[in-house]
Amino acid sequence: MNKILKTIVIILILIPVLARGSNLIEEEKFVKKFADEAITILNNKQLEKSEKNDQFTNLVMSAIDLNLISQFVLSKTWKSATDDQKERYILAFKKYFINSYANKLDQYSGEKIIVNGSEEAGKYVIVDTDIVREGTDTLKINLKWRLLNKNNDIKIIDLNIEGISLVIAQREEFQSFLSNNGGDLNALIEKIVSVSD
Repeated sequence: MNKILKTIVIILILIPVLARGSNLIEEEKFVKKFADEAITILNNKQLEKSEKNDQFTNLVMSAIDLNLISQFVLSKTWKSATDDQKERYILAFKKYFINSYANKLDQYSGEKIIVNGSEEAGKYVIVDTDIVREGTDTLKINLKWRLLNKNNDIKIIDLNIEGISLVIAQREEFQSFLSNNGGDLNALIEKIVSVSD
């Protein structure tokens, strides 16, 4: 009887650990699937540049939480913004975001992503990977994916490249602009739109 009770206690203790491990595996699978699909698009020589951009954009937009990212980047200014400003800002940020990577798609040259593992960080999961390109110009870049899993709906919240958070870097750039322009959100929106055109 004691052995049975001990076994039950051990199972009850391990259930959260096993479940947590299982969840982490799902995030790792998500990153691997996203990377594989991205590489398939980038490797497709039959696609015109515009088609490649469209397919890659659709993939990225389905994998990220753009609203959460755009609000985080705007920081406290988001709370004081009007509904009209919020709507115009999100539309401008989406175009800005898409253009920022669309111009770099032709720089892809056969890199692959290796998933090293993952860990919990509060409500987020960090998936650790390396971007690797083998050959005469061997490349290895560490890339950490910050993911949020809401009811099994996994979204990318941030990418950390060699210790630099892309979202925090963008937030600092926008906050610097706002502080230099009297906190004028309309000016920031106009700036984002002009850069994206």
